[in-house]
Amino acid sequence: MKKIVFALTLACVCSLTMLEAKTYATVNGSPITEKDLEPLKQANPNMNFDKLPAAEREMILNEIITQKLILEAAKAQKLDTTKEYTSTLEAFKKDLLFRAWQQKQMQGVPMPNISEDQVKQIYQQNKDNLIDQEGKARHILVATENEAKAIIAELNKVKGNVEPKFIDLANQKTIDPASKQQQNGGDLGTFHRFAMMPEFSKAAFDLKPGTYTKVPVKTQFGYHVIYLENKTEPKTIGYEQAKQMIIQNIQMETMRQTIGAKVQELRQKAKIQINK
Repeated sequence: MKKIVFALTLACVCSLTMLEAKTYATVNGSPITEKDLEPLKQANPNMNFDKLPAAEREMILNEIITQKLILEAAKAQKLDTTKEYTSTLEAFKKDLLFRAWQQKQMQGVPMPNISEDQVKQIYQQNKDNLIDQEGKARHILVATENEAKAIIAELNKVKGNVEPKFIDLANQKTIDPASKQQQNGGDLGTFHRFAMMPEFSKAAFDLKPGTYTKVPVKTQFGYHVIYLENKTEPKTIGYEQAKQMIIQNIQMETMRQTIGAKVQELRQKAKIQINK
């Protein structure tokens, strides 16, 4: 009797779950439900799809429908089994795992307490370097300096506008997971000078619009070749704006030191042999 009651209860729960999973549309028999709206909700946490204007709901659904149709077509053509797809996926998975490890190491690490006087002192000492400037750039990230030099050599052969060639090489050569996946020509969009690694920012903002770095730019991620599309005039950052940047930089330095110590620990425990 108990088994029968349990079975009936389970059936009722399953039925309720199915009823709760609202279907907004179907594509070749495949339903579009709230699960398909999750990426949109993550980007816009306060969004209530059901309360959006009808025209906006229809536009969003049509975008999801288009995406499903393209994914179906790609799978039908077995594009998910190609070498390019699998290698890009592996690179993305490695990058995701790398970032997950970094976040795990930072759990429970205390951030330094910084007094107002300390922040003011740092601001006065670095006022000349606290410059706000926006730029729009592209980059090609590779693992070695020689690879970066080879890309620069290719760009040096171009007469006239080098940007199309830069975009083509970025789509072929970059190991930046986001750029590789999106095939966006290494587009970084618009960014603030202080938002990038110092060595990257200096190289990028030293360029004239429409030019590229003639020597590889090394950061912790690898070697970059940078193309600057445009930039604004630089201006000194006021104290109130700089205050948060200074605190964040000190916290970031604490994180870098923590990660560096963890990496050093891994290296000490590992058996490493470098062939020459």
